[in-house]
Amino acid sequence: MNTIRPTPLAVIEGALCRLTRQGSKSVGHRPLATAVVEFQQTPFRCYVREHTYGLLPGFPNLYALDGAFRLQWMAEWPDLNDPCAKIIGENHGVLEVISQKGLSIRLDAFTGRLVSVGSALAATG
Repeated sequence: MNTIRPTPLAVIEGALCRLTRQGSKSVGHRPLATAVVEFQQTPFRCYVREHTYGLLPGFPNLYALDGAFRLQWMAEWPDLNDPCAKIIGENHGVLEVISQKGLSIRLDAFTGRLVSVGSALAATG
């Protein structure tokens, strides 16, 4: 059975970097604004959450990259005054994240389009 292993990634000095087997940087993705603070890698894409400081007005702090670090989509975000605070994960083509105010935001994993907004407590219960 052939299993695809994810390439090791790390945030180094605010940039998302692919690592070599020896642990050194091989290629990187510079943040769109200030710094990458969180990422989650899946077999087909990498979800990235950036620090909100320095983002242009109207731009969400959550986006997806393909395996070559090319931008796939920026999230269709419901309230830019309530940015993404945590990436929960992808399940059946839906990415779930939590906003700073504690809302559960669900996005289409392939397009970044908004699927639903709900209470974070309802999502866990």
